[in-house]
Amino acid sequence: MESNNLLKGISFIAPLHNAIREKIPLLISYQSFKATQKQDLVFSPYLLKEYRNRWFLIGHHKKVEGLMTLALDRIDTIEEMGKNSYKEYLGIDFERYFSDTIGVTKTHKDRGHRVILQINAKNAPYVATKPIHHSQQILDKKEDGSILVRIDVVLNFELEREILGFGESIKVLSPRNLQARIKQRLTAAAQVYAEKTETIVKNTADC
Repeated sequence: MESNNLLKGISFIAPLHNAIREKIPLLISYQSFKATQKQDLVFSPYLLKEYRNRWFLIGHHKKVEGLMTLALDRIDTIEEMGKNSYKEYLGIDFERYFSDTIGVTKTHKDRGHRVILQINAKNAPYVATKPIHHSQQILDKKEDGSILVRIDVVLNFELEREILGFGESIKVLSPRNLQARIKQRLTAAAQVYAEKTETIVKNTADC
C-alpha cells in the first residue's frame, strides 16, 4: 500500500488510537496552517481517519459546536487528562457521517449536494471503472465517448481538488456555485502561468 514515512505526526497515531479506545480526553497543542501561533485544545478524540496519506483526528473541542477535525501533521504535543472531562460522542456512526464526503472536511451542518460532471472521452473509462465517489451514477453516454455522471457529496475543499486534478478533462455542470468556484480557480491558475511566462519573456529580452 502507498505510504509516506516522512509525513509529520505519524508518531501520534498509536497514543491517539489508545486515547480513542480508552475514552481519554487530551490536551493538544495545535497550530493550523492559517494560525500565527499554537493553541491548547481540550479535546475528546473519537476517530482517526486517513485521506491520501495524511492522517486526521476527529473529535470534540469544548469551545466548538459539533465535531472538529485536526491534521496530525499540525499537532505539536499531546497530553492525557483525567477521564472525567471526556465528552461522549452521541451522533450517528462515522461511516454514515462521512458517507457523503470526499476527504475529511465536513461540519455537522453540511449536507450532500447533487453534483453533475461531464467527463471527456479520454477519461471516461477511468471514471467509469474507478468512481470519484461511491454514490456515482452514469447518467448518459454521448456518441463522442464522453459521459455524464452524478455524485451526491458535500461541497468541500477535497471535492474541488479532485475535480481540478482532471484539468480540462472534466466540466462541472451543476450546482452553479461549484461550477463558478472551479471556473474561478482555473482562471486564477491560468493567470499564474500567464504572469510567469510574461516575466520570463521580459527577463530574456533584458539580457
